[in-house]
Amino acid sequence: MSLLSGNKTPIVARRSLRVNSLLLLLARISAQLLAVLFAAILARRLGVQDFGRFAFIASLIFIGNTFTNFGTDTFLVRETARNGKVTDAASRALSLQFAFSALYCAAILVQRDTPLFFYSLALFPLAVFSVNNALLRGLSRFDLFWLLSLANGLIQVIAALLSRDILSLCLSLLLGQILISTLSCRICSASLPNFRLLPLNDFFPIFKLILPFAVLTILLVVTQRLGILFTSSMLGDEDTGYFSAVTRVIEGFKLGHYAILGALLPSLSQGGSDSWKSFRRAFFLLMVVSLIFALSLAFLSAPILRILYGDAFFPASNELALLGWSLIPYTISSFISYDLIARGMESIIVRSALLSLFIYIALYLVLIPMLGLDGAIRSALYGEWLQGFVFVMFYLFTLHSAKDLPPNESR
Repeated sequence: MSLLSGNKTPIVARRSLRVNSLLLLLARISAQLLAVLFAAILARRLGVQDFGRFAFIASLIFIGNTFTNFGTDTFLVRETARNGKVTDAASRALSLQFAFSALYCAAILVQRDTPLFFYSLALFPLAVFSVNNALLRGLSRFDLFWLLSLANGLIQVIAALLSRDILSLCLSLLLGQILISTLSCRICSASLPNFRLLPLNDFFPIFKLILPFAVLTILLVVTQRLGILFTSSMLGDEDTGYFSAVTRVIEGFKLGHYAILGALLPSLSQGGSDSWKSFRRAFFLLMVVSLIFALSLAFLSAPILRILYGDAFFPASNELALLGWSLIPYTISSFISYDLIARGMESIIVRSALLSLFIYIALYLVLIPMLGLDGAIRSALYGEWLQGFVFVMFYLFTLHSAKDLPPNESR
């Protein structure tokens, strides 16, 4: 029996998809703008080499957060939306994340890297933060999700301003994550009836259910961070700094994708022809927007890098112009992924992502020794296009072979 069950009525907020998309867009814009400001402050304070070193550390923590999260975010959003209330899956998900966080921190301790270890401890408050955010999204409380995103970004910027070196930065980020996770608990406790994460429940009952989400999320994030890892190990900190600066700008241009798809997932999970129509319209809109962004980067890459990071990062302007064209295939693969998740076909995405991962690895191993930093950027670009092709092929084959197309036959 759920710890959170009772006589309360479902608390899913009755907001339109447009309002939810707008709120999530504002949350993503706030987060991305503050992330860009965070990166700009660090780039100017640390310099290219130390900025590259921190980019490597941050990538390991990002991958660790993905591993310890184990796909519970997407699972909680879908299941909370379907039930219309918080269930005991939340405490089970947090229990699982704590267990994996302990394992990952133990593995990091072996590396004997002090800044990396202190930053890895942030995985525990990050687990609390991610579970609370998933519950807010599943119940369409995107207003509160926006508030937390804004607070989280501000805390990171403050940590960057207060830091003198990489060690003090990692300690400041750890403290900041503890504060923001505490705030998220206070907000959820005040806004979600029967909200409760403790005592932690056994996570084994949901382990099998979230396994496809876990594999998928880990594959996608490892693929996303391969460029940093390969560039750092094969070229050094300076080129890693350039690569990180370029990819952070590209991430900022994905705001519309995060906002619209994130707002649509709860509605798609509940079913309904209107949400699927909105899904299709959003795809064509973002394809046009991605093309406009790619063209803009082709002409404005140099001033963008100078304004954000300073003159020291100008040598990466050609790479930024080139990588901008990855936004188009990213749009295709993102929409296919969310379509299949809403249908309950996560295994198809896992197969597509696994094949894509091997493609990326092959590209980085071949092109970086040949072309250096340009090879790393081209690997990221070609890999995104090939991944889009792989996703389309798997998607079309799945639709062709399926006898029926859940969750809504009127698509």
